[in-house]
Amino acid sequence: MHVLTFLKQFPERQKGTEFEEFRCLIGKSSVTLYRSGKVLAQGPDCEEVKEKLLKAVDVGGELIFGVDETGRGESTGPFVIVGVLGRAKRLRELRDSKKTKDIDKKSKIVEENAEDIKIKVISSEELSDLHEKGISMNQIEAETINEWQKSLEGIDEKLEMIVDGSPLKGCNRGISFLEKGDDLNPVIGAASVVAKMVRNDSDDKGERRDWGNWQKKAKK
Repeated sequence: MHVLTFLKQFPERQKGTEFEEFRCLIGKSSVTLYRSGKVLAQGPDCEEVKEKLLKAVDVGGELIFGVDETGRGESTGPFVIVGVLGRAKRLRELRDSKKTKDIDKKSKIVEENAEDIKIKVISSEELSDLHEKGISMNQIEAETINEWQKSLEGIDEKLEMIVDGSPLKGCNRGISFLEKGDDLNPVIGAASVVAKMVRNDSDDKGERRDWGNWQKKAKK
């Protein structure tokens, strides 16, 4: 049974944001279906509701390659980009790393349930060198995403590649972008968690050269 068909069997509730597809009440819990495909249950009996939902429908069984980054707005340390290949159903506990308290624990959930994890780390020194050559963070991320898209061509199963944030200039066709995706899609949330863990564990605390001018150019 499709998730929306299942949810419409229950009393409908008013949607809270433009990102929501449908909201209803099951038992004592509010259940929200987001346009991204994420399903969120909140309430005193939410665990029972989740089990009922998972048994009744195929929630998030499709293969997704979610991408997120961290370190873009920092003046020190590396710029980290992460791609996670997985299914929302198996990574449903993950969300935006900024809203996640135990990063190490959550990163282990990703390691155990993701089908593949790709990590790109650009050190503060390398980032400074590239910037002096006129290469921006957006260009670095777009190039990395394009490389990863090509590496996924051998997968037989149909998959969707979704990147957190607004569209990046220079990205190939077939790549989707989702603003606040790290909070709306569990696979992107998984990428957010791994990126945060990698940056937290990095020994690179170096200053990015000429950072003030980077910021001025970014605001133009």
